[in-house]
Amino acid sequence: MKSRTFNVPADSSVDFAELLEEYGLEGFITGRNDDNELLVRVEYDPQEDSEAILEIMEQLEDFDEEEDDDDE
Repeated sequence: MKSRTFNVPADSSVDFAELLEEYGLEGFITGRNDDNELLVRVEYDPQEDSEAILEIMEQLEDFDEEEDDDDE
């Protein structure tokens, strides 16, 4: 198993949780960073879940872009 920690904007936490559920993964909140983003550790099997992790990374970028648009 491998793990990856994602910085998840608090406003996107529900959307992020739904993504994890969609891909059959579990995340564990380990804290927050200086930007008040949640630190979520996701454990995954690299052979089975690497594509899902890439998709989640892309979606997380979209969450960040949406949050930046809301700030303007």
